[in-house]
Amino acid sequence: MRADFVEEVERMIPTLRRFAHSLARHAADADDLLQDTLERALGRAHQFEAGTNLKAWLFTIMRNRFYTECRRRQRVRDHAEERRLGAADGEDIVLGGQFARVETEEFALAFAKLTSEERSLLVMATVEELPYETIAQMLEVEIGTVKSRVSRVRAKLRRIQEGTDDVALARVRVPVAPVHPHVGLGAF
Repeated sequence: MRADFVEEVERMIPTLRRFAHSLARHAADADDLLQDTLERALGRAHQFEAGTNLKAWLFTIMRNRFYTECRRRQRVRDHAEERRLGAADGEDIVLGGQFARVETEEFALAFAKLTSEERSLLVMATVEELPYETIAQMLEVEIGTVKSRVSRVRAKLRRIQEGTDDVALARVRVPVAPVHPHVGLGAF
C-alpha cells in the first residue's frame, strides 16, 4: 500500500466523520461506520485510481456501507419483529452533545427528521461543498436530478423548522367530479 494514499485517507478522516454523523443518528453508529469505511478503503487501496477524486470514492464507500448496514438491520428487525431503526417515540435525539444555542438545537432536531438519504445529500452539497457533477456521478443520476433533490431537501428542512412539515412541496389536487346517485352509467 502506498504511503501517500494512507496519508491522503488520514487527512480525510474529519470530513468522513462529519459525513458519517450525517448518515447515522447515533454517535456510536457513526463511529462504527467511519471505522468500517476506513478498513474497507485501506483494504481496497489497489482499486483506487490515482488522480481521481478520493473524497468521492470514500464517500461512496461510506454511503454504500451505511445502506448495507441498514438493510441488514431491517432484515434482523423483520425476523425479530422489533421497532424501526431510529429513536423511539419520546426518546430525545442528541447530536453532538450539548448545544450552545437554541437555534442550533432546533436545526439539529429538524435535520434529524430528514431521511438518511436527504441528510447525506444535504451534507455532500452544503457542508462538504461537493460539486453537483461529483454528487451526480456518485449517485449515478443526472446533474439536474441532484439539483432538484437538493432544492427539495432544503425546502423540506425549512418546512420542518417552520413547523409546516406536513405540507407537500408540489402536490396538486386534482378535482374529482362528484358522483350523483341519480346519474346513470349507461353512457359508459
